[in-house]
Amino acid sequence: MTRIADKLANEGYYAVVPDFFYGDPWDPENLDRPEPIWEKDHEQEKGAEDAKRIIEALKGKGASSVGAAGFSWGGKVAVDLAKPGLTKAVVLLYPSGVTVDDIKGVQVPIAILCAEVDTLCPPEHVKQYEQALAAKPEVGSFVKLFPGVAHGWAVRYNEDDPEAVKAAEEAHQDMLTWFDKFRKRSENVRFTVLLKPSNPDPNGGGGHVEKIGGLDTYVTGPANSKLAVLLISDIMAEAHYFTPGNSYLLKLADKVATAGYYVVVPDFFYGDPYNPENADRPVLVWLKDHGPDKGFEDAKRVIEALKGKGVSSVGAAGFCWGAKVVVELAKSGPIKAAVLLHPSLVTVDDIKDVDTPISILGAEIDKVSPPELVRQFEPILAAKSGVDGHVKIFPKVVHGWTVRYNEDDPEAVKPAEEAHQDMLEWFDNYLK
Repeated sequence: MTRIADKLANEGYYAVVPDFFYGDPWDPENLDRPEPIWEKDHEQEKGAEDAKRIIEALKGKGASSVGAAGFSWGGKVAVDLAKPGLTKAVVLLYPSGVTVDDIKGVQVPIAILCAEVDTLCPPEHVKQYEQALAAKPEVGSFVKLFPGVAHGWAVRYNEDDPEAVKAAEEAHQDMLTWFDKFRKRSENVRFTVLLKPSNPDPNGGGGHVEKIGGLDTYVTGPANSKLAVLLISDIMAEAHYFTPGNSYLLKLADKVATAGYYVVVPDFFYGDPYNPENADRPVLVWLKDHGPDKGFEDAKRVIEALKGKGVSSVGAAGFCWGAKVVVELAKSGPIKAAVLLHPSLVTVDDIKDVDTPISILGAEIDKVSPPELVRQFEPILAAKSGVDGHVKIFPKVVHGWTVRYNEDDPEAVKPAEEAHQDMLEWFDNYLK
């Protein structure tokens, strides 16, 4: 399920997959609690009420359009959301518990994708849905029966079976096409709600998003850890935030978390990262709204919130723009260790004021922070007897190499992973 969410996120949607079962999914191996008994504790009506609160929260974050896709159990929830003011479009995939009367009550564009081999949503029911929607020409609709597949084919399939993969990916594309069709073309940010089926997806990412210090924050790792790492992104944050499947920064967060750290990646840009394609808002104009000084104040609140959770030691790593925020933190004492990766805006005077162990990783090919500048940091740190410092220039790499690289290029992967390991070792030395 989270892989589908990542696909949507890769197309520009903010995709959310809530746990409607509060950590209690149906367990088919629990013979003492068959599905009908489990469903009494997790009725679809309750799911619909929970979903409405989620949609309200999304709109509170600025979402103008919400779509909902429901799988099996979630199909019944999604059909209850097919009303103006809640969603702009819905997709039902092999829905269970959906009646013809439910379909008659639909008021927003709806796509229904079903399996030929399905006792929960048999083809004859699908035909009835199609007839009911045909009587509502004012409501856009699309009904499709996938031949030769069974209930659940879109999320539970054998990846080694080309025919199974093809059918699943076709359903995923149909869903995406439906959402694209009914969103406003003027919208720069698109939102989708994904509703879970009644059994868990084993292929999830490592973390989730929650509020920390007032910021939407990707968190990963043991929540009871006394050691935390704060990762602060570059300005191209749309490539990083909250999509672990295609985000190198979040993958790095998950990697650091496996070493026992509670890792947080806040959205310091409040959903407004720099967009290089927006010619009306060049980077210098964008920076007026998102200066590192504001990021520094936000970061202090995040660290304060972490310490309020029981964290005793915090390290911070900053990438490009984020490095300027981290160097400010390294002057004032709220962190125990700092790492700057391909920094920008960091000056010699900044380094002179550092009083925290700091590692600086620069690129040989970097106009933002050229090697000549980064090398000036080294003697300054060497002169600080009470502060450990480390400076390293990575040969043949460019600015951003640690979080933007081609995974299919071994020569790009190697220096990125080397930098990641250097960062982790720095934290291990000064946080543990």
